[in-house]
Amino acid sequence: MYSANAATRKATARRFVENIAKEHGYLGDEDYAKMDVELRRKVEYAMLKSHLMIGTSIITLAKNLYSKDARFIFELLQNADDNHFSRATRLNRVPYVSFHVYKWDRIIIECNEDGFSEANLSAICNIGKSSKTGAQGYIGEKGIGFKSVFKVAWRVHIQSGDYSFTLTHRKKDSGMGMVSPEWLEPTEELAAPLTRMTLFLHNDGSSSELDIQRQSILDQLCELQPTMLLFLKNLKRIEVHIYDEDGNESLSSVLSANRPNEPNRPVLEQSHNKNGNTTHKKQKYHVVESTARNLPRNENREYSAGEEALKAYSNAPVVLAFALSDDDVPVIEPQEVFAFLPVRQVGFNFLIHSDFVTQANREDIVATSPRNIHLLDALADAFLVAMRELCQHPTLKYQWMRYLPKLSDYPWYPFWQRLVEKIKTRICDEKILILGNSTNLITTKQARRLSTMQIDQYGNPLFDDLRGNAARYLTSAYRPSDLDLLKDYGLRYLLQDEFLERVRKDLSCITSRMKSVETDNNWHGRAARCMNLSFEKGWTERIIETRTLRLVPLDIKLWVPSSIPHKLYFAVTSDGLEIPTDLGLLLVDCSATRPRDRKELLVNLGVKYASVDDVRAKILQRYKSAKSNMIGYKTSMSHLSFLYWAHDDKYSIDAYTEIGLCDAGGQLHSLLGHEFYLNDTNPHGLWELAKKADKFPSWSNVHFMDDRYFEDPPDDQDRWEDWLMLLGVRNAPRLISRDASTLSEECQFVAEHVPSGLLGFLRYGWDSEKPRITPQRMDDLKALKVICRGGQAVNLASTYLPLPALLEKREEFMRHGEFFPFLDLGESQLMQWEFLNSLGVKTNPDLDFYLDILNNIRLKGPNPTEPSRILRLYLRIYAEYANSTDRDVRRDKIRGFFDEHTSIFIPSLEGKSSYWSIRTLCLLDAPIEMQTASPMLSLYRAAFSTSGLDFSDIEKFLRDVLGIQRCSWEHIVKELKNCQGDDHGVSLRVKVLYKSLNNMSKSAATAKDLRNAFELHRLIFADAGSQRWHSPSQCIWSSTPAPILRKVNLSDVYSGDMEKFFVERLGVPHLDANLIYKELLELNPDEVTVEHVKELLWSLNSKLEVESLDASPEALLECQVLPIRHVGGQVRLHSSDTEFAIVDRKNFGEFFQERVKVLDFSHNDICRLRPLLKWARLEDRYLSQLVKETSVLDSGIRQRISDPNQDIRRKAYGLFRIATHFKSPRIEGNGQGFYDLLRTSRTWETQGISKTLVVSIDGETVTEEVDQGDLHIDDATGLEIYVPQEEEIRDQSYLSALPKHFARWMMADPTAPVHKDIDHSVEALVQGIFRAKVSQVDYLLVEEGVIEVAIPEQSEQEEDVSTNTPPASILASTPTAVGPSTPERVASPVSEPVTPVFDDENRYWRQETPATNFTSYTIPSPSLAGGVHVTRERLSPDPFTTRVNERQRTAAQEYCALLSQIVLAARKSRALASSLDLSDLFTALVGDRTPESSIFNEYDLFGGGMASMERDRRVGAAGELFVFELLRSMNPVLRGFTRDNWTSTIRRYATDHPDFADMASWTGIETSDIEYKDTDGALTEALVHKGYLERSWQTRRPQYYIEVKSTPGSFDTPFFMSNAQYHKMRRLSTEDSVYIIFRVFNLYTGQIGVNLYVDPARMGQLVFTADKWTVKPVFQSR
Repeated sequence: MYSANAATRKATARRFVENIAKEHGYLGDEDYAKMDVELRRKVEYAMLKSHLMIGTSIITLAKNLYSKDARFIFELLQNADDNHFSRATRLNRVPYVSFHVYKWDRIIIECNEDGFSEANLSAICNIGKSSKTGAQGYIGEKGIGFKSVFKVAWRVHIQSGDYSFTLTHRKKDSGMGMVSPEWLEPTEELAAPLTRMTLFLHNDGSSSELDIQRQSILDQLCELQPTMLLFLKNLKRIEVHIYDEDGNESLSSVLSANRPNEPNRPVLEQSHNKNGNTTHKKQKYHVVESTARNLPRNENREYSAGEEALKAYSNAPVVLAFALSDDDVPVIEPQEVFAFLPVRQVGFNFLIHSDFVTQANREDIVATSPRNIHLLDALADAFLVAMRELCQHPTLKYQWMRYLPKLSDYPWYPFWQRLVEKIKTRICDEKILILGNSTNLITTKQARRLSTMQIDQYGNPLFDDLRGNAARYLTSAYRPSDLDLLKDYGLRYLLQDEFLERVRKDLSCITSRMKSVETDNNWHGRAARCMNLSFEKGWTERIIETRTLRLVPLDIKLWVPSSIPHKLYFAVTSDGLEIPTDLGLLLVDCSATRPRDRKELLVNLGVKYASVDDVRAKILQRYKSAKSNMIGYKTSMSHLSFLYWAHDDKYSIDAYTEIGLCDAGGQLHSLLGHEFYLNDTNPHGLWELAKKADKFPSWSNVHFMDDRYFEDPPDDQDRWEDWLMLLGVRNAPRLISRDASTLSEECQFVAEHVPSGLLGFLRYGWDSEKPRITPQRMDDLKALKVICRGGQAVNLASTYLPLPALLEKREEFMRHGEFFPFLDLGESQLMQWEFLNSLGVKTNPDLDFYLDILNNIRLKGPNPTEPSRILRLYLRIYAEYANSTDRDVRRDKIRGFFDEHTSIFIPSLEGKSSYWSIRTLCLLDAPIEMQTASPMLSLYRAAFSTSGLDFSDIEKFLRDVLGIQRCSWEHIVKELKNCQGDDHGVSLRVKVLYKSLNNMSKSAATAKDLRNAFELHRLIFADAGSQRWHSPSQCIWSSTPAPILRKVNLSDVYSGDMEKFFVERLGVPHLDANLIYKELLELNPDEVTVEHVKELLWSLNSKLEVESLDASPEALLECQVLPIRHVGGQVRLHSSDTEFAIVDRKNFGEFFQERVKVLDFSHNDICRLRPLLKWARLEDRYLSQLVKETSVLDSGIRQRISDPNQDIRRKAYGLFRIATHFKSPRIEGNGQGFYDLLRTSRTWETQGISKTLVVSIDGETVTEEVDQGDLHIDDATGLEIYVPQEEEIRDQSYLSALPKHFARWMMADPTAPVHKDIDHSVEALVQGIFRAKVSQVDYLLVEEGVIEVAIPEQSEQEEDVSTNTPPASILASTPTAVGPSTPERVASPVSEPVTPVFDDENRYWRQETPATNFTSYTIPSPSLAGGVHVTRERLSPDPFTTRVNERQRTAAQEYCALLSQIVLAARKSRALASSLDLSDLFTALVGDRTPESSIFNEYDLFGGGMASMERDRRVGAAGELFVFELLRSMNPVLRGFTRDNWTSTIRRYATDHPDFADMASWTGIETSDIEYKDTDGALTEALVHKGYLERSWQTRRPQYYIEVKSTPGSFDTPFFMSNAQYHKMRRLSTEDSVYIIFRVFNLYTGQIGVNLYVDPARMGQLVFTADKWTVKPVFQSR
């Protein structure tokens, strides 16, 4: 409720509003509403005239309102900023203004200013006046101001504080409504402080005008930028909210300015929300504000007299704003120029604001305006102030130059170029750059940058800067890229003369960096590179100045300029040879030449290289001078080093003969007349041996060199010593005197004083002395005594060199304590002692070496340890024999040794001790059981079985080398005779001896003698009964039990591996078929049992399986050897004269074996006895041969075969090839008649097959009725095959009965009364054909070698029927005569025709549409069982042919009409939205049915006789055409979508449509029906829009694989996919490709529909039933 005070204020306000309207003579709509029309017209006319009389200002304002570019949004912003916000400030609220745009009918502006006053109301209601002066702030078009809101609104409602009024103005009004308020009672009380202004937008005018107006509003709102807040006095927040038709906010934008800590560092923020997605931007600025003074007036404004008098226009604010990142790094990007509002970008990287004079369209400032030109100085001053402020910041003081405007290569406008020049002048004159590490400042012209050449590797100056006012170096805190920006502002690099000035200062300092030993080479290289620049550039004055600097360091620690009068030399020659320092040359310190650039500087300064010849000459001259005796080791070493490196082959070594060397005592001696030895550390050298002697030798002319010569040699030690030896220094000692008359002094000294070193001494001097040794001196050396291992002294020529091979062999064959004369050489390398060969030392492990080892072992005793080593030694001796070229000599030598020394070793075994034997008491290969001789190999193998020895080589040694005798059969026979008198262990011994005999080689002579000996002496041992020894004739060999009397079966005594010995070697007979046959012939039936006879028969059968029997079966069958079971169950032996049956079939046995006489064996036994039965020619007694089978077809239901793979006619071509291959009697001529009979055959399922089994034996006939038959074949008229309807029984029939009987029928002569037996391979092939898929039939026949035929394969035939097709199941006519005289077709239910996707056999997995082939037909002929094939071209037309042709023409016309209807339906789909409305496609098409649409039927389309596969292809092509046109008609169109995207092989059928008559067939590889790469995303966008793909696909450009499945049925009709298609579907659904199934349905109607299944394998839209993949949708159609 309002208080009384509030009511009073409100009444006062209302009166004030009404008074203003009254003073203006303004009548509002309420007043006019009270008048009649005529009165209102008169009053309005009178009011217009009165306004004209008052003046033209308001009328002019009304006209300008629509002709000027009045930016009412900016006018309102400026008005809001001019308000007072004291109340909001007290409430700690941010001053703001907000714009709320509703459905384009109104805009609500709210501001939390203090509220309207009478002065405010009077100002906006005064004509041509404003509450703000023209001298300041934003002023729009002249005289318009706040009234600009009427450019977009016809009415304005303002509610603020106690005020609530409206201002109204429409186009063509006089304009008084804009300044004449009308009170409007408020509908709500506003919470103070708040002023609300509601603009009611124009709603009259054309729609295009209103659209333009509303777009202008949006444009002005979009122009609002956060940077505007920098130049407004009071406002800190601007909000924009746009609402949709339902009043929900759809877009908002909030601009705000905050000054958190620093007043000159505001942070601008912008928050933008669109459809719930919010973005936020924030930017910090450094702001500098100043005032421009003494400005000319603004040409666009009118000033009052008071303003003119005070020159209020002469001052204007100047504001610059510099963008910063959150961490105070300059943000460099183009910024705008503002004149309270943004004008444009002109090239500066900072914001500029002032009270510029702008062009009428505010797109730029007026470049010629005097006011604007005067503002440039203020702007330049403000920029300099800003840079000064930035230089106070800890980091920005090194980055401020990034804001500098570019001076070069930027297309400045002439006006702004002036500002750039002014900024440059001020910056160049300002001390603004920081020097070195101090805080002193310097101008850009005075400062110097250091190039990368002038700083060290750490970024520091190479040389310190000058001090005081001469300092020029900038601090290193500046980035080089930032300093680059100052190039156009006067900043330069340090000049060369300035650089040399700093070098001179450094050289004069005690702390000189150039002279410091701590300065590294990197620094020196950089410094030299800078100074070399003068020489590279040819700067004469700088070169002269550089040569005056003390830059050359000498090796005597003195720095000199290159301008001194003496020559300066490098410390090394040009080849790098170090020059001795005692030669009187001025040498540069060698360390100064290491950096390449420093060395180049020295060259530029005049330093030279001394020549090698000059240096060499100076060295040699030193030794000729009188002061040469003053040369010490160090100087001598420097001379030798130089001469060593400088020596080459062209320089004679004789020149060095006067050079002197220092001995071990440091005394210098000339090489002339003296002999020097190297002081090497070799333990066998003269120096080391002399030190070991009890006294040191004292030779006057023999010296040892000073050790220091070798402490740090100039090169590799060996090469250094080699060079010294070239000068005459010796290394190896002398062995003989200089005149070779005796051993040398040195050698005698070592032999006398250091005998332990004699061998080493000899080795060390051998190479150099060997050429000088005479035969006499050689004998002297061989006679020297040397110490062998073990301490024994032996003449050198009688010893062995302990080579690894000799030691290894000795260790292999000898053990501890056994002596061998090896030299004691310590740990030295044996290869160093090879020279001892020349001195008679033995080194080869030859035959004598091993015989010596064997003899030493033998001498040790008869029981050596590890006796296996003796055999290894034998092998080693054998190897010496085998590998020699003089085997005979060595064999004799070895045999002589063994005979002389009794060296054949007999090992201990089974308690017997070992001993040594001779050759004649040994046998080579006798069995170990031999007791009359030593069986060497057997003993060795037994005794050394685990030794791993190669006994084959042992055998060769014993046999070939020692000549030990082999064991013969005579030895074995002798041993067997001895066994006959020995009862202990005879069985085991005999078997071993037999095996030995068996392993011996055989010949005809020895075999005869051996058999005679065994027969004569009964040498076969078999402990059977009372007799233990037998002759071969008393034995047999049989691996199976056989009741053969009076024979010993040796297989019962001996293992099978002895069979060959007894049978082949000794002549023991096998148990074979002849023997059993003979046994059966000799049987007495009264004395034998049935079981015994069966055993003999089984034995005979087993022999017949593997061998033939020449004897006649008739003789045996005449004997009573057949066990026959009678009807009563008794079993008796009979001959073959008795009639009986053999049960070879289990089912026949169940029917007849208890009712007729049969052979007394089970069905399984009969199978195993087939070899015997076949040999006995009893196969005609098989029940399968005796039983006669008759099939009967009863009346009942029959139907076409349900499994297409079991349809005989589908495999007619394969059966015809088999019949041709095996020359079937049914084939006549080229076989076309029989082929037609097969391919027109019919296969029926029925439950009405029965059969009768009849068998006659011994005059009795037995009959068996069977209710369930396997099959029935009727070829009376055509060929009809009947099989059981029950699937399991039918499958069994196809496995056995049907192939057998069909093969017999196929191979039978129809004219012959009796059919011959057929080749069983025919049955096997027919069985394979029946079990194989149709597509595999040809492969099977090719693999089996079946011939091809001349007649090509033709499609299977179906008889033509009328449209009144009988039901699927029909009755058989009679029980015996199967099938009507006229062939009749059994029609299957009409199923869905689908696009073919499988092999032919898979197509039949569903029930097929009936089809008849019109190209040929069959006329029955009495003379041919299958009829004769007649082609249509060879016959005159008949009524049937005419009907067929007419039907085909009609079908073609109907199919073309169907395609036209499909194309029309697809193209009409473009009436959908801008993208393909896939989800509503079905509904759209159903609703689009036109009166012209037709409904087609199968018969009219395909003539009722088209092959089902052909019909499926046409249906599939029609569906693909629909999808192709649907995609091609999309809006927007699919870029690049052409016929090439239709990649289906059946698209050729669409050429029946006129629009596609010229379309070629697709010959490429078919991956899917349609493929498309969505390069511009149109198809993807449509699929996403309709929910088939997720939104994440919008940015992708996938490859689409489209498979079309068509049906004339409803959408939920199952369709089919091959296994390959199913896996392809899964494979093609990836991140980069999409697989889609287009399911087209209701194809024959005007309501064609389509469902889409995108990535169906994963999305779960379809159910896949394995394994031929029946596919059904999960949910209903869209």
